[in-house]
Amino acid sequence: MKKLLMKRKASDNIYFHPDFHSALNIAIDYLEKNHGKSAVKEYLQQFASSYYKPLTEKIKKQGLSALKKYIKDLYRKENGDIDIVYSKNAMTVSIKRCPAVFHIKKKGGKPAESFSETTKTVYETILEGTEYEFKMLNYDKKTGRALLTFRRKK
Repeated sequence: MKKLLMKRKASDNIYFHPDFHSALNIAIDYLEKNHGKSAVKEYLQQFASSYYKPLTEKIKKQGLSALKKYIKDLYRKENGDIDIVYSKNAMTVSIKRCPAVFHIKKKGGKPAESFSETTKTVYETILEGTEYEFKMLNYDKKTGRALLTFRRKK
């Protein structure tokens, strides 16, 4: 009998990691309930400063255009719905459909009380040491809808 061999690499697969959001939500809920909101922020700062270091370095060299590309690519891959208004010195991102909150709720979960820190603390940390600052102007805990601003520091 003839054998068929299929060769695949991880890069052949479609980007897909929605259960990461569920796992992160569980971790945040645990940290918050057992160690407080400061532990959630500390964990996310530690993670973001390490994981996103290459992005921070790109932002230092290329400005907000590097962050715009990252956000646009991320939400496209995760089937999010966003609008971006961009200029060299400022960028506003309106998140209309948050893939993380959508997935958590679809699986029967409830976003942790501090889940918004996965946006707020992470972007604040990514921009540390750059000439830009981040503000989350509003956030809907039920849907993840949010309005984010990034701008050059004055």
